[in-house]
Amino acid sequence: MDQHILDEQLTYYRKMAQEYDTTNGQTDDLQRAFARASELLQQLAPVEQMLELACGTGIWTRTLLPLGRALTAIDASPEMLALARQNVGTTVQFEQADLFAWQPRQQYDLVFFANWLSHVPPRRLNAFLDTIAGAVRPGGSVVIVDQYAPMPEDREISVQTEDGAIYAKRSLRDGQAFTIVKVFYDLPIIANLLEALDFTVAVHTLDDVFFFLHAQRQAT
Repeated sequence: MDQHILDEQLTYYRKMAQEYDTTNGQTDDLQRAFARASELLQQLAPVEQMLELACGTGIWTRTLLPLGRALTAIDASPEMLALARQNVGTTVQFEQADLFAWQPRQQYDLVFFANWLSHVPPRRLNAFLDTIAGAVRPGGSVVIVDQYAPMPEDREISVQTEDGAIYAKRSLRDGQAFTIVKVFYDLPIIANLLEALDFTVAVHTLDDVFFFLHAQRQAT
């Protein structure tokens, strides 16, 4: 039922790739949250194999790269990946994949994604987290950075469905408008779902909007 919204969401991010770095993360509050999340992430180093999902233009890819030996970064948008390659370089293995259909080919010591969980519809959340769990080695970690509360641009809601999905409007500079998924999950719910998958979870609120979640898979 939500596939057409997911298709529109991908179209939006493909079209706004060239605008992304100039329209995101420019406020002092966002910069402080980014810095604090980066500090927490660096505490997990060093690791061997890392995976970043929804890497976008490589903003977080640059932060991840020094933390481990090998980094794979995945995004559904070829336009975003092209910019990430320019911004980060060829030391990262970039892959294009639809994260709702993607399945890991190996396990990693660290799986990271920022500003992606909120784009996952509630009815797909369990399956997505199951896939993530399958990508993490025993003893490895998942790190999620995202919103638990809306920013001003998130408050224009077009539809809130019975299953809790929230569809928000986004516009490009040329005026084209798109509908995307934007869900602000309760952090205890996410923690409980990951704990049921044999992770130990710690959550840090970075400010009034963003959180940093570290989940470590039980070692066998």
